[in-house]
Amino acid sequence: MKEFIVSNNFLGALTIKLSLPVGLSVNELSPKERLNVVEKFLSNAESKIRLNYMKERGTPVFEGVAFSQLIDDYVVEISTVSHTSQIIESRPMGNFDWYVFDNAIVNGLEKSMLDFIIDYIEQLKAVYDEVYLIRNERKVKIVEIDGVRGFMPDFLLYLKDTDYTYQVFLEPKGDDRIIQDKWKEDFLLSLSTNPDVEVLSENENVRILGIKFYTSNSDLKREFKEDFTEKLLDNKLEKVEFNSDDIDLD
Repeated sequence: MKEFIVSNNFLGALTIKLSLPVGLSVNELSPKERLNVVEKFLSNAESKIRLNYMKERGTPVFEGVAFSQLIDDYVVEISTVSHTSQIIESRPMGNFDWYVFDNAIVNGLEKSMLDFIIDYIEQLKAVYDEVYLIRNERKVKIVEIDGVRGFMPDFLLYLKDTDYTYQVFLEPKGDDRIIQDKWKEDFLLSLSTNPDVEVLSENENVRILGIKFYTSNSDLKREFKEDFTEKLLDNKLEKVEFNSDDIDLD
């Protein structure tokens, strides 16, 4: 308790900033008013501490999950409180052997990303022995490294060639969430370059990749396309007879 009160790592170096009416200074506050300020701060601090108490802290070590744990019937939960109206549709996917469910329950942006994958699926199949796209509905959660914030990417793209198995996280993101969820995109992109990332699986030939957000914004969508092709196709395009630039993203 003493350490919490006096240590510079906790309350010892704390400064509380107040917004006061014009003409009123801190020195004019009564001892009781000052005590109320401190009590309100400590009450707020208590709530934040309890919120994060015993939360899992993300590490660079990722555990493999068996396909059998990922693939079963799923439903999409829709929030009844939203600033934007979304049309959720069931899109038949039985004709696409790379999509592991018979139907895709998606909104407009997710449908657009599926169309993007459809446009590129032949290129992916030309350079990878196995290609599967899985809707991640409350199955795989990732937590930021050295942090406590976590989320469940909407789609998992599974790729396998003769050298490696790749797990690619794909996240469609509405324009109203791009700024607020920027930390998620930064985290996903760091997975491709972080030398400390380790995957616990049956073998060592597993790689984790994160791609930029897929959005409806034309400039950001083009950045997604460039990131997607650079990481998944550009190093292997000599095996492909057609060029990705021939496909018009818009």
